[in-house]
Amino acid sequence: MVRVVSRLEEAVAHVLPVNPVAGQEVSWPIADRLREYNCPGVAIAVIDGGEVADAGGFGLKDAGRGEAVAADTMFAGASISKPLAAVLAMQLVDQGRIGLDQPVNDYLTSWKLPDNAFTKEVPVTLRHLLCHKGGTTVHGFGAFPAGQTPPSNMDTLLGRPPSLTPAVVVDKVPGGSVRYSGGGTQIVQLLLEEQTGLEFADLAEQRIFSPLGMTRSTFRQPLPEAFHGHTASGHDKSGGLIKTRFTHTPQQAAGGVYTTAPDYARFMVEMRNAWLGKPNALMSQAAARTMLTRQDPGQFALGWELFGEGPGARFGHGGSNEGFQCNTTCLLEQGKGAVVLTNSLMGIILYSEIINGVARAYQWSSFFKDPKIIQIVPPEEHHRYVGRYRIVSGISAPHIDIWSEDGQLHSFIEGLILPPRPIYMGQNGRFFTQQTASESAVTYDASGQAVELTAWAEGGVEILRAIRETSS
Repeated sequence: MVRVVSRLEEAVAHVLPVNPVAGQEVSWPIADRLREYNCPGVAIAVIDGGEVADAGGFGLKDAGRGEAVAADTMFAGASISKPLAAVLAMQLVDQGRIGLDQPVNDYLTSWKLPDNAFTKEVPVTLRHLLCHKGGTTVHGFGAFPAGQTPPSNMDTLLGRPPSLTPAVVVDKVPGGSVRYSGGGTQIVQLLLEEQTGLEFADLAEQRIFSPLGMTRSTFRQPLPEAFHGHTASGHDKSGGLIKTRFTHTPQQAAGGVYTTAPDYARFMVEMRNAWLGKPNALMSQAAARTMLTRQDPGQFALGWELFGEGPGARFGHGGSNEGFQCNTTCLLEQGKGAVVLTNSLMGIILYSEIINGVARAYQWSSFFKDPKIIQIVPPEEHHRYVGRYRIVSGISAPHIDIWSEDGQLHSFIEGLILPPRPIYMGQNGRFFTQQTASESAVTYDASGQAVELTAWAEGGVEILRAIRETSS
């Protein structure tokens, strides 16, 4: 009997580059990419026809042990927690209990977001917090050290010990540009707990996990021992086991969820059902449509990121912490998507390659961009770009280095996960890499020397600006 290869098997047999290049037909088997990125394992769930159609696990739960990843293995989800928290908040809006555009301080009781000149000009609202336009500080929260008393949410908001981050405050006018803020999401958690009288983990269990049958999803931190046997261990960028095996993120709404690929895919399917106006356990169609409307400028809707237009419009969110990397996406009109969970820091590149493989195997339309056409930069012109560029806005890193090696330009941003890598100039005059979907525009001086780099994420959102400090 001839064995029929499933579409998921086809997808993982032909993992695709993040940025395809014209004339280069390249793909790899999943096992090769797991080795390439020092990533022991990955779980994948595929959404097709508006439902969870396929799921599978590949590789190992722990690099030092032989247990394989299963389709329903749990992983730390990091920031894919934020859409879950946003849905809980939108449920209260849907019920008329809180206003999306009312000042959040009107509802908070045990703590108030400190007023200053910025908030007096524009008060911070729930809408601002859900689309990262509240002007609030604290980008994110790292794993909390094992064996130490974790901070409460109040400790986190006040920036008092044992919190490892400063107080959450507003330091620019709300409602303007996007600045990602896990601190703002922790304000949402406080609002939810005060309005419902429930702890956040219990609220998520009652209103999302239990109704959707997400039996291997939890916000309880640290991860309860009952889940340990079902959960992948986290690994660093070299593939080494992190000390605690499971990351501990006390800031639950911002990054504390543990989940499986099929569980989270069920959540995304239900979100899309609400958007379509189908019977669902989350919210009304009106609330879902509001939630999945882009809050221009920027790529954020309310809790979710939105990319593309028309048939290519899709919602999703990524997650990143010390031992796990994941990403999620779902095409709204087509009902096609994927959830990819990895147990390594370097999974941040792998998950995009896997999603591309899934997209081709399951025939996602209006998803792929045209292959990049490389514009060769001759070695004798490399001096125009080589040097150190000081980052003046965007990501929290000091500088970008560009150098020439073996006739090829390379770049590296100190302090980020991504390793040093070749950079290529596209036909549009922007630099790109094979690891991320972003592009970098170059500003030149009168002599033709590069003096500034501006990086743009998918969707045209500026994520970095850097000024040249030194030359070759």
